[in-house]
Amino acid sequence: MGTIGFGCGLMSQTIPSQPMKRVEDWKSRLIDLSKRNNLIYFHKSRRGSLPISQPDLQTIFNVLVLKKKRLEFWLPQENVASQESSTKRKSKGKAKAKTVTSIPQTDVKEQPTLEEAKPRPSPNQLVCDNMTREELEKALKNLQWRSLLDYRERGVRILHAAFGTLNWVDLETKENVQSPLILVPLELTRDTVRQPYAIAVPPVEEEAVLNPALIAKLNKDYKIDLPPLPEDWESESLQTYFDKVNHVVEELGWKAEASIDLGLFSFYKLVIYKDLETNAEFVTQHPIIRAIAGIKEENLLVNGLPEEKDVDKVEPPEKTYQVLDADSSQRVAIEYALRGQSFVMKGPPGTGKSQTIANIIAECIANGKSVLFVSDKMAALEVVYKRLSEVGLAHFCLELHSSKANKQQVVAELKRSLDENLVPRKLPTAHEFEKITAYREELNGYVKALHENRPYLQRSAYEALSLIAGLERVPFVPVGLSEIGTLTPQKMQE
Repeated sequence: MGTIGFGCGLMSQTIPSQPMKRVEDWKSRLIDLSKRNNLIYFHKSRRGSLPISQPDLQTIFNVLVLKKKRLEFWLPQENVASQESSTKRKSKGKAKAKTVTSIPQTDVKEQPTLEEAKPRPSPNQLVCDNMTREELEKALKNLQWRSLLDYRERGVRILHAAFGTLNWVDLETKENVQSPLILVPLELTRDTVRQPYAIAVPPVEEEAVLNPALIAKLNKDYKIDLPPLPEDWESESLQTYFDKVNHVVEELGWKAEASIDLGLFSFYKLVIYKDLETNAEFVTQHPIIRAIAGIKEENLLVNGLPEEKDVDKVEPPEKTYQVLDADSSQRVAIEYALRGQSFVMKGPPGTGKSQTIANIIAECIANGKSVLFVSDKMAALEVVYKRLSEVGLAHFCLELHSSKANKQQVVAELKRSLDENLVPRKLPTAHEFEKITAYREELNGYVKALHENRPYLQRSAYEALSLIAGLERVPFVPVGLSEIGTLTPQKMQE
């Protein structure tokens, strides 16, 4: 599409603000700065977060981020309270059974107390205080299930370790607020039921990010910019970064404290927010964005777009590369996509949207074009991929971002694509294409003849057959064909 310029005057001053206003509206919808956002108003709960007391903050960060190793959770001993009570009851019983006379024993070693006999966590095991084994396993199982479900559905990590907390005061409500500072994406796994839970940084994820929602909140409401994270964590500690944050917010009486919590934090929409913020001027020049903003001067339609009745004229069999069945409405959508027309394809479930997308991809492949297919739901990607696989086009597909894709697989798939030499299949002959064209014309001629208005009947054959089908429950009355055209429901009842 071409670009359209505007002349000087009032129009040139008011029109550019309309797309920018719409972009700002989109940005406000993408980022949630209200109390519902757990990234800003962090409320600790056993259902959505888990505080870790041991080991210390820096040790956990070094093992996970720098050494790329996993850390296991220490599970307390089962039913410790009941064991203590039973031990006390036994000791009381033994005390009552003792006689008055006893033989002193000086060389007997002192038995360890029950507290000393308890199993202790190792230095690199994660400890959660004030939680029983059952409570801890239930909390970890909930975090694992919810994070895994979201990752399989959307391909994004929502389980993070929050290193550090900013304690600040909302100037409007005077409410004390806690917000996590540094977020590290994690994967929570468990090999077997008998093995403890363990966390590790996924190999294909970013290592650590500064809370993007908190950055937007402080910048928008308080004009405060938090210091960026260091590029080399080996030369700077977490406490050093917290001191930098305290230096920025000390005038307001806020403070950054060292803490670590395991929680579910979702901020994938903030990536779109940052994209709109960075490329706002470029986005507002796009014709579709300007049309959505209310600017109607630009023509968004490609010339010569076909209608449903014309698809056979513009799609000869020898130039058609659709791999799945398609009706006229679906073929029009395919033709729109091939001609570069932007459009919205809408339909209830079962109307063939995924099938049409697969046909569009097949047509683009045949024309030497590449396709980027994105979806908010993983199920939509899998349906289209399955359809392409069933027709032998799986080797043209590359999963760039999903729960099944990682760097090694992507690199291996790219190498396979570069090294692979596809052997072209034998195409139909020119005579076979002519026969297909003849069959198509014959079928189209039949449909045209069926719906053509007949002078003798004053109706089409389709309408006449519909009337005859309606006479099925009416007693048979001899009538000439010439009278069918004037047959009314009242006469049919008579």
